[in-house]
Amino acid sequence: MLSAYQALSTSNNFKYDYAQVNAVAKLDDLSEQIYQHERKSWLAKRLKKSSAIRGIYLYGRVGRGKTMLMDLFFQNLAVTAKKRIHFHRFIEEVHQQLNLCTGQSDPLTFIAKQWAKKIKVLCFDEFYVSDIGDAMLLSGLFQAFFQQDIILIATSNCRPEELYRNGLQRERFLPTIDLINHYCQVLSVDGAVDHRLEHYDETAIAYRDYTYPLNNKTLRQRFLDITGIVGTSGNITVNHRKIPFQAKTDTIILFDFYALCSGPRSQRDYISLADHFKLVLLDQVPQFDGERITSVISGVEDDYQRDGKLLSQLCHLDDEARRFIAVVDEFYDRNIRLIINAEVDIIDLYQGQQLSFEFARCQSRLIEMQQLAY
Repeated sequence: MLSAYQALSTSNNFKYDYAQVNAVAKLDDLSEQIYQHERKSWLAKRLKKSSAIRGIYLYGRVGRGKTMLMDLFFQNLAVTAKKRIHFHRFIEEVHQQLNLCTGQSDPLTFIAKQWAKKIKVLCFDEFYVSDIGDAMLLSGLFQAFFQQDIILIATSNCRPEELYRNGLQRERFLPTIDLINHYCQVLSVDGAVDHRLEHYDETAIAYRDYTYPLNNKTLRQRFLDITGIVGTSGNITVNHRKIPFQAKTDTIILFDFYALCSGPRSQRDYISLADHFKLVLLDQVPQFDGERITSVISGVEDDYQRDGKLLSQLCHLDDEARRFIAVVDEFYDRNIRLIINAEVDIIDLYQGQQLSFEFARCQSRLIEMQQLAY
C-alpha cells in the first residue's frame, strides 16, 4: 500500500501531509498482518489462537483524504474476503437481514456469522450516527461482529467519543464507543490541507452542476439540453412507494426536492435510484436553517394533486436536510452525477446547528462533484 500511496501522491501532486503518511504506515502494517494471518492454514490458526487483529478507525475533518486512504487500503489488500460499503448502506442491509431473522434467539450473532462466512475485513465509509434505532442496534451488532474476528476499518469526521453526541439515550450507545476503542486503532487524519479543495479550480469550471438562486425553468432546460426531449411528469415506484418526478428517461430523472427528500423516504430509496439512474437532477433545493421557515411548494407529492396555486407551508427542514445528506452520500459513493438548482450557494446551504457537523461533509462532497474529473 505504501508504494501505491507514493505513486498516487506523485501523479496527483499531493501536498505533503504528515497525518496521511502516518495513517498509510499503520494501514500498510495492518494489511501485512491480515495477509500473513490468511496465509496460515486452517489447522495452524486453530492450534495457535493468536490475539485478534485490531482494525483502524480514521477520523478527521472533511477533505483530509480518509476515504481515499481506506479505498487505497482496500484495493491493495491481498485477500479476497473483504467488503467495502458506505456505513448507511451497511446499516440498511443489517435491518433487512433482521427482518428475515424470525425465530432466531440471537439474530445479531446469526447475522454476524453469515457475514463472517464471506468476509474477514469490513471497510465502511462515513461512520456517523444520528438515528436512535441505529444507535441502539450498534453495540450488540459490533460485539457480534468482533466475536467473529471480523476486522473493521472505518472513516468518520469525528473521534469515537463524539459519535451520536447529544443523541437520545446516548448512554446506551457508550458501549459501542468502548468496542471501537478496544478493537480498533484510532488514528487522526486531520492535516491542514483540504485535499478536495486543493485541486478545485474555481476560475476554470466554477460550479458545473450546481446553480442558484431558484429558477423553476433552469433544470427543465438542462434536462432538455441533455436528453433532447421535453419530458413529462409522472410517478416512479421505489420500494413499493410512489415518488413523483418531473421528467425522466431510462437513465436520467428530474425530481422536485420535496418529492425526493420529504415524507416517507429512506436510504433504500436512494440506493434503488442509484441502481437505475446515471444522472439525477434535483430542483428547488431550499436553504436549510434548522428553524421553522416558510417555503414555497408546488406540484405533485405522495399522490396528492395540488391545484395550480403556490402553497405556503411551514417546515422544519432538519429532517429534509438529513435525507439530502443521504442523497449526496449515496450518489457520491456510486459516482452518480447530481445536478442541482438551489436557493443559495453550496457554502450557505445549511445555517442550523444540529446537523452542522454532518453537513460540512455534504458541502465538501458537493464541491468535489463539480469537478470534471469526478
